[in-house]
Amino acid sequence: MSNDRVKNWQVFARHMEQYIKERTVSKYSSDRNGGIDFMAITGNPHICIWNVLKYGFRIWRGRMKEHDLEKIVHYAEMAWTMSMETTVIDSSRDKVKVSMNN
Repeated sequence: MSNDRVKNWQVFARHMEQYIKERTVSKYSSDRNGGIDFMAITGNPHICIWNVLKYGFRIWRGRMKEHDLEKIVHYAEMAWTMSMETTVIDSSRDKVKVSMNN
């Protein structure tokens, strides 16, 4: 494994982009028939975090399925994106505080 974390992340980001395009866009697009996308409806990052835990526990129990790691990362990204909508900037410390209040 390479120690270049930035390069590793760039390779992984390309992999995730392809995964999202091929496996999630059509599944959760707004023009599909039936089904409910709770993340899109609620905008609640806690639902995404629950899914991170769900897939993480499945892996921990030795029942990992193909794409579980991608699902964890994708749900984590969605939680981060949703939480940024409620981000508060603390300019006195030059830090970003993320609030997941819902």
